[in-house]
Amino acid sequence: MIKILKKTALISCLTFSSRILGVIRDMVIAMFFGTSVLSDAFFIAFRPFDLIRKLFSEGILGVSFIPVFSDTLEKQGKSAATGMLYSFFCLLSAGAVIVMITGLFGAPFIMTLIAPGFEALSYEYNLTMVLFKIMLPYFWLIVMAGLSMSVLNALGNFGAPALAPVVFNIGMILFIFLAIPCFPEPVTALSVGVTIGGLLQLAVQIPFMVRTGILKPVRFRLFAPQSLKLLKIMVPAMIGAASYQINIMTASFFASTLDEGSVSYLYYADRLVQFPLALFAVSVATVFLPDLSKKMATGKICDMGIPFSNAVMMVLFITIPAMAGLMALNKPIVAVLFGHGAFKSLAVDQTARCLFFLVTGLWAYTASRLFVTLYYGMSKIYLPFFSGLIAVGLNIVLSFVFIKYWGLTGLALSVSISAMAGCIFLFIHIPAGVNIARVRIILSACRSVFFAVIMFACVRLAADYIPVDGSSKAMVGAGLAASICLGVTCYLGLNFWVSTPEIKMFLKGFKKN
Repeated sequence: MIKILKKTALISCLTFSSRILGVIRDMVIAMFFGTSVLSDAFFIAFRPFDLIRKLFSEGILGVSFIPVFSDTLEKQGKSAATGMLYSFFCLLSAGAVIVMITGLFGAPFIMTLIAPGFEALSYEYNLTMVLFKIMLPYFWLIVMAGLSMSVLNALGNFGAPALAPVVFNIGMILFIFLAIPCFPEPVTALSVGVTIGGLLQLAVQIPFMVRTGILKPVRFRLFAPQSLKLLKIMVPAMIGAASYQINIMTASFFASTLDEGSVSYLYYADRLVQFPLALFAVSVATVFLPDLSKKMATGKICDMGIPFSNAVMMVLFITIPAMAGLMALNKPIVAVLFGHGAFKSLAVDQTARCLFFLVTGLWAYTASRLFVTLYYGMSKIYLPFFSGLIAVGLNIVLSFVFIKYWGLTGLALSVSISAMAGCIFLFIHIPAGVNIARVRIILSACRSVFFAVIMFACVRLAADYIPVDGSSKAMVGAGLAASICLGVTCYLGLNFWVSTPEIKMFLKGFKKN
């Protein structure tokens, strides 16, 4: 467990840096474009690519690739693993090129799918199509960056892949500031910046790939059995691991039928949810999967029960109060981060309301990611796939119903409820061969919820005294910082007072690191 915590600390630090830069990037976008037709067009065009980015560059490709790659490396040696990598690279590149050509010539049809609320041939519709086409090369770049990340993680290098998103965000921020004045339509600079950022994200990992020695020349079969096996399991694996991202994209499509700015409100709310999700769940899952895959390949899967249970408990111990804090401080957080320039008070209110309902499923998003990692490490592919189908299907049904009564907040609530249903399905069907401490996990989650509710009440009361409207950002920021300190002190103090197992585990890992 300590080894996992140490590696997680490294990834969490780099991921934290990436998320901070990602928030800064979104703050810059909000400052320039607010929640206008321009921002809606960009976010709709970017959504499919953002989904691909999360599928390939945030470790979700790894849940299908790493077990197969590790098994080949363990049983057949490095040359066989290299041959499998080259084969998969060729097949994946061919598929990416086909998708890019389809996107180039089939853009009008794609627009009707991803932006059903945009009137055909309108300015908003045509702008979205142009932005979509500009970002098409990003598709191949991010697929290759995700593949590099999975290989490096499988070989024990977690730093370089975690650094790549940092480079992406820095590149995009610099490009936005430098290039916006050079474009007749300033929003097109965002799409060009995404493509350049993807190039940098891939380039930064190549030297580390070379250093591992995995790229040595070997003869390989284009249709290697391991690559075909991987292609067979990749789609269901991704649906199982990325149901939240798919549901957010679906909610964005529904939001395009609502008032101007709705797509942007949902995007900014999602970005704030992604912060704790990536910082804790993705970091732990990224470190945990290679160890799990190796133990599976050597027949030692039974040894993972206790470490996995502890990992779930620790992630819930952190994300449940984070969820409560985001709910209690939703408006001040949005105001401080995005309430600048073109991002007006109406946008702050709408984004905050959207965030309140979207973040209620944070515990389910994080727990599902860990459960999916366990299933895929054990080669149990189809249970997460069924869980993903349940979450995606339920979200579509609820979106049709909720949007009629609650509009955008109904879409956010639909995503949360769907994630909860998928998470419960995964928890119920954990294989009996792994000694998961179900009762310990449930009791731990209940303790965290109980203390988080008390924390929420205290922080919400304090938040009422933060003068969000008509005050300087410095005053709002000071009030926000004080409220966060109050919440952290309250939550940790209650855990210290009761001396919970989670606080002992947390302190032990902190001292070791």
